[in-house]
Amino acid sequence: MGGLSLEHPWAFAFGLLGNVISFMTYLAPLPTFYRIYRSKSTQGFQSVPYVVALFSAMLWIYYALLKSDELLLITINSAGCIIETIYIVMYLAYAPKQAKIFTAKILLLLNVGVFGLILLLTLLLAGGEKRVVMLG
Repeated sequence: MGGLSLEHPWAFAFGLLGNVISFMTYLAPLPTFYRIYRSKSTQGFQSVPYVVALFSAMLWIYYALLKSDELLLITINSAGCIIETIYIVMYLAYAPKQAKIFTAKILLLLNVGVFGLILLLTLLLAGGEKRVVMLG
C-alpha cells in the first residue's frame, strides 16, 4: 500500500482523514468521563467498551508492525492505547469495588490473555507474509 508515500496522494489523504476520524472517535467518551470526574462516581457506566477498544488498538498496532511501513496505523492506534488507558485508569479510580474487580478480570483475560495468545500463536504458527494474513 502507499502508506505515507506521496506517490499515492489519494491513499495518503484518505489515510490521514481516517486517522482524524478515528481520533475523534477515541475522544467521544470525554463527556462521559467528565461526568464521572465531576461526580466522583462511575454512575453505573460499564468499563467493557474501553477495555475492548484498548484490545482493538493493541491488535491494530501488532498488525501494523507486522505489515511494516504502516505509520498511520501505528500512530492512531498508539494514541488510542494511551487514551483508552487513561479512560480505564479513571474508571478504576471512581468505580465501586465490584466494578474494579470485574474490570481487572476482563483486562487480564482480554488484553493480557487473549492478546498474548494471539501473539504467541501468530509467532509460532506462521512466518513472514503468512503471519500478516493469519492475523488479518
